[in-house]
Amino acid sequence: MRTAGIICECNPLHAGHQYLMEQARRAGAEGIVCVMSGCFTQRGEPAVLNPRSRAELLLSAGADAVLELPYPYSCAGAERFAAAGVRILDRLGVDTLWFGSECGDIGLLRRAARIASGEVFAQLYRERCAGGSRGTAAAYFDCLREQGGLGDRFSPNDILGIAYLRALARLHSRMEPFTVLRAGSGYHEETPREGEFPSATALRRLLFSGGADALSPWMPEEQLRVVRRELDAGSAPARMELAERALLASLRLMPPERLEQAPELTGGLGRRVRAAAHRAGSLAELLSLSVTKKYPEARVRRGILFALTGVRPEDIRSEPAYAVLLAANQTGCRFLKEARRSAAIPVVTAHAGIPQTPRAKRQEELTQTAFALYTLCLPSPHPSDAFLRCSSLIRKTE
Repeated sequence: MRTAGIICECNPLHAGHQYLMEQARRAGAEGIVCVMSGCFTQRGEPAVLNPRSRAELLLSAGADAVLELPYPYSCAGAERFAAAGVRILDRLGVDTLWFGSECGDIGLLRRAARIASGEVFAQLYRERCAGGSRGTAAAYFDCLREQGGLGDRFSPNDILGIAYLRALARLHSRMEPFTVLRAGSGYHEETPREGEFPSATALRRLLFSGGADALSPWMPEEQLRVVRRELDAGSAPARMELAERALLASLRLMPPERLEQAPELTGGLGRRVRAAAHRAGSLAELLSLSVTKKYPEARVRRGILFALTGVRPEDIRSEPAYAVLLAANQTGCRFLKEARRSAAIPVVTAHAGIPQTPRAKRQEELTQTAFALYTLCLPSPHPSDAFLRCSSLIRKTE
């Protein structure tokens, strides 16, 4: 079976996800394997729907198997996020890697990846970031342009694409990469436009303001039923603001060294966040007092999340010890049955299947901690293990 892998957040599902899967099918993929972020996403925010509900949406849109990109990799910067996702797909024996990009040019992205892997680039990037006059993403683009004359065709999605290609090279992976030109609204576009694929940002805003009905022009009824089910149960949409008092209390009471040594909060940012936590009366105020050009909001959010959940630098640097199957149809089950004979990473469907190794136990501990916080971000707080008790969704039909 020829398989295509996609690394995604699906926060929430939108037409761009379905378009990418359709392109992979047209290119000959017989199975689509998605590695999807768990309860928290790369911007350090809780996913609006829990992982199993989002996996159910992906199945309805054309995926055959959905596995979880575990915490804390799901919240890491582009390099670590990409490395973990690529490693899971590679270890499962997936044939191709598909991702969207603003430039839509795999040759240009390969060239950028080679430049970004060089020591000259790394030194120049460190110097630009240390200067603090530009954000890290802007500094990254500036260095690419200076090193290779790559022009102005890049965006945040392209940084992730470059990170995927670098991860493939480091692993010497046999997966062949493909990119699809991003169609529809821009990456951060907050308002959907008629005739275009809406961004995930725009769909989240609609969901927060108008509930499931606000998504009806952009989502088929089968998928809307899943969203309505979760809203009716009080388990969506998740927002960090719903847990802001607990968050502020934790930051105020936390030992200073834990905050200042958390990934993303080193170099003085931890002290800045700690001082802001003692002054702020809300999450929005905390972020306002902490964010600077040098320290963008996404980094601050990730750092706060890592501090709250006890993530250590070595947790981000390690590789996933196992992958959790969230959902699959018959095609996905056939692929996983074949993959288990040679896969270099265990795929588990229940707690009992988690390997009893130190690395796997640490991954499980962090997953439990992340879900404990996630359940406080719901409209109706749930037990801390509510989503950990759920079994994999196996759909008998395609």
